[in-house]
Amino acid sequence: MADVLTITQRSYNMSRIKSGNTAPELRLQELLVSEGFGNFETHPKSVPGRPDFYFSNHKSAIFVDGCFWHACKDCYKAPQTNEEFWKMKIGTNVQRDETVNKKLNDLGIAVIRVKEHELKKDAALVMQNIGKELSKRVQPRVLDLFAGAGGLSEGFIRAGCEMVGHIEMEKNSCSTLLTRMIYHALRKKGELEDYKKYITGRITREKLIEKYGLQKERDSVICAAIGKDNYGDLIEQVRTRLNGKSLDIIVGGPPCQAYSYIGRARDIKKMRTDERNFLYKYYIEFLKALKPKIFVFENVPGLLSAGEGRYLLHMRQLMLSAGYATDYRILNAADYGVPQNRKRVILVGWRKDSNLKSYPEFPVVNREYKVKDFFSDLPKIKSGGGKPIKKFSRKNKLLQDLGIRNPDFEFLMDHITRPHTDRDLEIYHLAVLAKQKGENIKYNTLPERLKTHNNEISFLDRFKVVDADAPGSHTVVAHIAKDGHFYIHPDLKQNRSLSVREAARLQTFPDDYKFEGERGPQLKQIGNAVPPILSEIIAKELIKHL
Repeated sequence: MADVLTITQRSYNMSRIKSGNTAPELRLQELLVSEGFGNFETHPKSVPGRPDFYFSNHKSAIFVDGCFWHACKDCYKAPQTNEEFWKMKIGTNVQRDETVNKKLNDLGIAVIRVKEHELKKDAALVMQNIGKELSKRVQPRVLDLFAGAGGLSEGFIRAGCEMVGHIEMEKNSCSTLLTRMIYHALRKKGELEDYKKYITGRITREKLIEKYGLQKERDSVICAAIGKDNYGDLIEQVRTRLNGKSLDIIVGGPPCQAYSYIGRARDIKKMRTDERNFLYKYYIEFLKALKPKIFVFENVPGLLSAGEGRYLLHMRQLMLSAGYATDYRILNAADYGVPQNRKRVILVGWRKDSNLKSYPEFPVVNREYKVKDFFSDLPKIKSGGGKPIKKFSRKNKLLQDLGIRNPDFEFLMDHITRPHTDRDLEIYHLAVLAKQKGENIKYNTLPERLKTHNNEISFLDRFKVVDADAPGSHTVVAHIAKDGHFYIHPDLKQNRSLSVREAARLQTFPDDYKFEGERGPQLKQIGNAVPPILSEIIAKELIKHL
């Protein structure tokens, strides 16, 4: 049949067709949410082909293909005008589909393509088929030991893993973990509005657990200190949660203060008798009992030299006896997209029968952004200022692309800073002025009236400004909870230390990540955490070898 439209009319009609958020896409989105498959991203830039719907939990991508634009075999009819143009245009689309499919499959991501006419003809059948495909994509099961505030867990969840448990002894951290597990459950159900009600004080966590049946999420957080008297019971609790299924990965690292350079320098004798130095033995008991395919052990670089290297040697010998080959690297989080120079030992172990045969190559991230890009959209506040929560709608495309800003979350949490003395504020002012000249202020150069310590030999850099123009700040550590002297905000007009949210952003925690507790415990949780962006890169690479 001849084309009844003129060339001009046909050209105009084609130009009016949207490439994204089309009616079929919106219809499928509505169906996915209503059927309980609401835990997806739309058109994520980080995924090849920017699928219409990406399920990180299932490592599955869904494309809604217009029958004309993707040459549907059942109903495609080529235009009768400008035939060569349309042949090339549609052919290019088909070739692109094939290329994207291959890229995704190479990454272990399943591809589901829904034809426009299928959605119109039988939407129920389409949803039935999608449900079957997603159910085939079993999530790797992960246990987080010494979990802290959940930085490692967050990255593994983003990579599509199921957290079967977190074991952590600190109460505020346990509370943070539970809140985050509830967040992920509500996001999956498409019920983030109730999460917003919780963080604004309009509903309790217990009510949320009761309303949505989130006992599984509640029970996943085990608040206990792992030790010789209870590690066996804790292992049995994890076995109960696994319900006969195997465990794929264990992640975590015992408290690192005992191995830190500062800790060793101050009291070598105490370090030798510190029980925290031997918590790795209980980690290994979990390996022997639960037999994960792979594990990740994270700690500070001081681990390599602690006890003149004996701790690490003994640790790896025990891991080998438990059936695991191991290797380690010192990774700098700044090389993986984190705006912070943060070096940590990442030791990876793999079972002798696993697909992983050597230390994985974690892909380095090439980036141009700087520290100031993570602060640029935040409201300016003074010492002691800010609010625990407020409405917030400023745009920050970089942070949205990195997964730190959630466009569906219109709140800013914990952008609050500690109050400072007049003396401290005067020192901060001088420190920022020095930084603007490219210098770091030294304690022994301060005016005498501002000095309160007799020690003018060591720790001369106790006042330090975060470098706004650098690709990465200096390391955010738990000491930030004690005072803000080492984390002075670079803006002279604000004249204060970093807020809780600014510290969280330097660690790449999402803005919708709620840290429970008062300001001090919040900062301690943040300083002890593994940056989620780094842990996600680690997770994605390890999953390929399961």
